[in-house]
Parts: sequence; structure tokens; C-alpha cells
Amino acid sequence: MTDDQINSFVERVVLSFESIASALEGLNETYRRHFEKLYPERKEVREAIVTRVPSEEDRIREAHGNTGEPLDEWLSDVEREEEQEEDIGVREREWLDAQRRGAAQRGN
Repeated sequence: MTDDQINSFVERVVLSFESIASALEGLNETYRRHFEKLYPERKEVREAIVTRVPSEEDRIREAHGNTGEPLDEWLSDVEREEEQEEDIGVREREWLDAQRRGAAQRGN
């Protein structure tokens, strides 16, 4: 084989390797996209938000001033307000008196 033949053979081999490399590059890109579609990157887990549609009863309670706080907390606010003004109802006053009597009896 002459030098010209060897050079042409080497050039064809190099061209073949270049075309194989570009084909493999395309395959790599195709498989990468396929993999990303099948196995997407996981997102950061967020806190679950639980909501519900308010019922008719919930709307009525809200319209009547229900704040959702326990009765004891609400009445403790009423006790503080009672010291400032006499604007509580009969039932609330009876309940507060019963609480005071119970506390006094437990204290003895």
C-alpha cells in the first residue's frame, strides 16, 4: 500500500468515526429526553393544605359571631370585660358564677 492509499483509508475511517459519533450523540440526546420524561426530577415536598367548603351551619355560626375559640377562652375574655363593664347575658353570668363557686369549693 502506498502512502496515498493509507492516507485516504485513514481519512475514510476518521469520517466514519465522526458520523458514528454524531449518530451516538443524537441517540444519547433521545435517551436523555426519554429518561427525563419517564423519571422527572422530584420537586420539594410541600405541606398539605386541607380545605373544605363551609356548610350552611358554618355560615350561620359565622354570621352569629362564632370565632371558633373554646368557650372557656371566650368567657375568660368576658370576665375581663365584665370587670370593665356589665354587658354580659344572664346565662354567661350564671356560668361564671358556677365556675367561681366550683373553684372556691375546690380551694377548701
